[in-house]
Amino acid sequence: MRAIHQFHPTLAPGDAVSNHVFALRGLFRSWGHASDAYAVEAKPGTDGVLSYRRLFRTVAKDDLLVLHYSIGHEVFAELAKLDARRVLVYHNVTPPEFFAGINPHAALYAERGVRGLAELASRIDLAIGVSEFNRQELAHAGYASTAVMPVLVDWKAYDAAPDASVLSAWNGTGAKLLFVGRVSPNKRQDDLIRLLAYYRRCIDRDAQLILVGSYRDQPQYIARLEALVTSLELQDAVTFTGSVSFPALLAYYRVASCFVSLSEHEGFGVPLLESMRFRVPIVAFDAGAVGETLDRAGVLISEKDLATTAEAAGLILERPALRDELIAAGERRFADFSYERVSSRTRQVLGL
Repeated sequence: MRAIHQFHPTLAPGDAVSNHVFALRGLFRSWGHASDAYAVEAKPGTDGVLSYRRLFRTVAKDDLLVLHYSIGHEVFAELAKLDARRVLVYHNVTPPEFFAGINPHAALYAERGVRGLAELASRIDLAIGVSEFNRQELAHAGYASTAVMPVLVDWKAYDAAPDASVLSAWNGTGAKLLFVGRVSPNKRQDDLIRLLAYYRRCIDRDAQLILVGSYRDQPQYIARLEALVTSLELQDAVTFTGSVSFPALLAYYRVASCFVSLSEHEGFGVPLLESMRFRVPIVAFDAGAVGETLDRAGVLISEKDLATTAEAAGLILERPALRDELIAAGERRFADFSYERVSSRTRQVLGL
């Protein structure tokens, strides 16, 4: 059996790309392949990640080298020179314009990511998008051979017990609108805060907004969000959780009344699937791969309108039959991303 090596510049616990890498590592090993994950930086809490430097003396001609791409890095160009079958898995790069005037450092890395993606095209044997939206970007960037292979998620892990302290802290009345994703300008947490202001004034004065996700790398944006919360007098209604443990994440899904997304750029959308898994109805703005991922398993908003989005969420919570219909649609769509189905698709696309 040939070895399958995976690389991403940074691997960290709880990160969507990292979780995909680790899930694939387990899958490849279960198929009898030697398989390891490599990175330039492995954050504390990751298991068994090796230094990327080992790849230069480890990779054999008959091996498979899988490069996961979500940010630009000079190491990609060097790894793409290795004599092996080279596969790129594209998780998408956030367009740099989202960071203009907010985070010049992030804008620079995003620009490097966009430029580096095109520069790699001639060195890659197969380029895979985790969504059709991503695959189209790959084709536009000059990749000759492309395919779609969704993110692999170990859904059995979601059967774990939720954090009891989070459950007890959120057992009060009032709608609990949830969004999960790193705090970033493209995710438009600012629009979600404005939506909550409308929701509390016109639909449910006790409604709460729970924003789950790290904000450490976006100091200017989080400062703007906090100022917006204060200006709208929502200090007691908006919660920024920051990074949370996995049991806490499970608990937030369990207490949520509705998952609401106004993100303007998504390459896939694992939180959408997580919401389906926990029977949480979804209202989302149709941007990037959101509509493709949902596929009629939620309320899709075609034009950005905060009042319309808020009223859609309110209607779902006021009409149990509608809520049940959306949850059932979510369960059907969720089955398309089962571990077994995505594993089969992975084997097919990679030719294993």
